[in-house]
Amino acid sequence: MDFALDAEAVAVGDVAADVFSRHQSQWESKFGREARDPDPAAVPGGFDDVLWQALGAAGLTALALPAALGGDDLGVLAVLPLLRRMGESAGVAPVIGSLTSALVLAAVGADTADRQPAGPRDRWARTLTGGAWHAIALGEVGDPLTATPRTTLADGTLTGTKTGVLHADGATAFLVAADAGVVAVAADAPGISLTRTTTSSGWGEFTVTFDAVPVAADDLLTTDLSVLRDRYRIALCAYADGLVAGATRLTADHVCTREQFGKPIALFQAVGQQLADIYVIGRSMTLATTAAAWRISEGLDAQQDLGIGTYWLAAEIPATLRTMTHLHGGVGVDLTYPLHRYFSIAKDLARLAGGGQERLDELAAGGHPTTDVAGAA
Repeated sequence: MDFALDAEAVAVGDVAADVFSRHQSQWESKFGREARDPDPAAVPGGFDDVLWQALGAAGLTALALPAALGGDDLGVLAVLPLLRRMGESAGVAPVIGSLTSALVLAAVGADTADRQPAGPRDRWARTLTGGAWHAIALGEVGDPLTATPRTTLADGTLTGTKTGVLHADGATAFLVAADAGVVAVAADAPGISLTRTTTSSGWGEFTVTFDAVPVAADDLLTTDLSVLRDRYRIALCAYADGLVAGATRLTADHVCTREQFGKPIALFQAVGQQLADIYVIGRSMTLATTAAAWRISEGLDAQQDLGIGTYWLAAEIPATLRTMTHLHGGVGVDLTYPLHRYFSIAKDLARLAGGGQERLDELAAGGHPTTDVAGAA
């Protein structure tokens, strides 16, 4: 297998590496107000606004947008290095939602003859320019990566409740998974309410309620929900892949410099065995993510690879970060030390993915979501 990146992906990775190398993270930050803090002066969205502005200035937030809007029209494989690099630095910004949305709009635009400026793709893509971002409203109560949403689109109105919506506060639009397909909704439309929910990392995560929100006929972007679900899952997996890589580097540096009994603890057999397990988890995540992205880019069925990736994200990565925290000793839980954020984000990602058992059931079904017959009845 050839895992070499093409020239576009290499260029994206180089620019992203430069931006993150110059960014100074505040590791103890909880990204603005907590859910219990009503301070209206807090940063909307719950993310690192300085990082988001730096990414925009470098042109990285427009990678998947059409060239007519100042973007680069890049596909899934080419934007993976940005998501991985952001995870590697434990960066928190609305990149996952915005890139997912742009990739969905590109896929919808490729399947339609309507490519005029007033067409759905270009109209909604414009709301991603100028430092704006979109939020992905996929998960529902008890079904975080739902393939069978209970949110309904009927008689031109959208009704339902979405959970785990990242950076909803301040977004210009939502891409919503509904029973009819993928719906684009302006964030200022009447009938939308946001409730910020508590997270481990403190990043902005919201429950969004749509109460008879008016939706135009052409705002139903596609009836194929997998267009949104697959691209959102690959974005989560790529970010988690980078997260493990960044935490692994921190851990390797720590065990190579921390000494006990006159030698680095990396030389202890038990530590070496745990590091080997960490390496295997990381490489497995990279393989599943890369394979899934390639299959999506080629128009092939990526369900099995996405199923493996999301299972790894939900079940193995939190356990791996727990091992890394253990290898760090007490410093691993210090709020001012970077590993604390890596572990916190890993726990948040696992919850967004729905937990290991849910993803394992989906994987056992061939990568396709299972249906709870009892619940349906």
